[in-house]
Amino acid sequence: MPVRSALTLAAVAGFATSAAAQTVTGNLVILEGDAVDGSTVASINAPFTTQSGQVGLVLGLDDGTRSIWLGAGSIFNSGSTGTDPALSGGEGTMGVSDAGEFVYSPSIDGGDGLWSHIGGIAFDNQPAPDFDPGFNNTFHSRPRMTNAGTMYWASGTNDGAGGTSTQNRIIYQRLADGTTTGILRAGDVYGGRTVASAGGIDFDFAISDDDSQRLFVFNDAAQSTSADGTLAVNDTFIAQEGGATGGGDNWDNFDATDINSAGNYVFSGDTDGDAATDEFIAYNGNIQLRQGDSVDGLTLAASVDALSINENNEAIFIWDTAEETETLFYASDASTMGSAMKLLSVGDGFDSTGDGVADWIVDDFNASVAIGPGLDFAEDGYVFVEVDLESLDGIQNLEAIIRVAVPAPGTLGLLALGGLAAARRRR
Repeated sequence: MPVRSALTLAAVAGFATSAAAQTVTGNLVILEGDAVDGSTVASINAPFTTQSGQVGLVLGLDDGTRSIWLGAGSIFNSGSTGTDPALSGGEGTMGVSDAGEFVYSPSIDGGDGLWSHIGGIAFDNQPAPDFDPGFNNTFHSRPRMTNAGTMYWASGTNDGAGGTSTQNRIIYQRLADGTTTGILRAGDVYGGRTVASAGGIDFDFAISDDDSQRLFVFNDAAQSTSADGTLAVNDTFIAQEGGATGGGDNWDNFDATDINSAGNYVFSGDTDGDAATDEFIAYNGNIQLRQGDSVDGLTLAASVDALSINENNEAIFIWDTAEETETLFYASDASTMGSAMKLLSVGDGFDSTGDGVADWIVDDFNASVAIGPGLDFAEDGYVFVEVDLESLDGIQNLEAIIRVAVPAPGTLGLLALGGLAAARRRR
């Protein structure tokens, strides 16, 4: 099914400066109830992008199967394997490439695993790659893929002596030639800190699009539980729970993360400061935004729901706001997020037909740092986001992936002056 097109991507009211509800024109990519693979869409997961800006995601269908969506249609359905092996379920986190490669995490014959364009990649209770004989994997989760086809995921291991529970965690890298290596595991010294066992490695890792830059969050085995949370980039220590932020408080926890090929990185989390200002977004280790700050006329509230940085050093993020529940923001330069602009808020109208008239109301953003990356920002000038859309008569409320444009860099100054409130980038 092709993307439903809207030829003119323009906000028709108050895009640059107003906190009031607006109507934003964009593309409706996939909607709950759409026909896919001989069934209909029952559930939609977070969007991920390829280098060229194609969108990929895992769809749940009414017949119980899962479809992998890339660009404008399904490229795989879990029912195609029949009962040998039997694929069921599937995490929302996944990866795709422009070559049509993909990876996601379903149950394979009832055990946790990874499945891809070439078949099974990893299996529950099987010998753990890059370990001595006798070590088995206990789970596989949060798979991602770069455009070269390199896969990354989190896994658990067990030596068999302690039953089926996870004793240690590991982050795997699998190259396109099949070589699978543990790039961070319990007991490693990374950024000068020793990675703790069992649940010591967080799922919120980030790898750059060119595979060269790495960001990990893990527990320091030498610290107490109140001071062990650690964030490191390319084997360099950046921040630790209980350490000074430089803003008069201390780091408390880390949530959403991302890194680009230039080595610039962003992360969100909380400090141990006042509850009215503890939520933050940091860029290259320095806090850029805090709860309570005003961004494009909106007051940042208690939760960052998603965050991404692209190869152009642009950033997008979803943050709860006091005035509009949740808002998607765009920063043309991630190093100056205070000048970010609102793209879309809960309560805004969404025009999917290009006539400037709202066809839907945005009822909710579905991204959450608790369930994985909710945003993946490519460089083509568009943002894909998972939302709930409500019909104008209030009868229907459906999950969807929509696409909206970000402002062209050359228009930002005029937008701030209100001179190009309807200008949007199209490439």
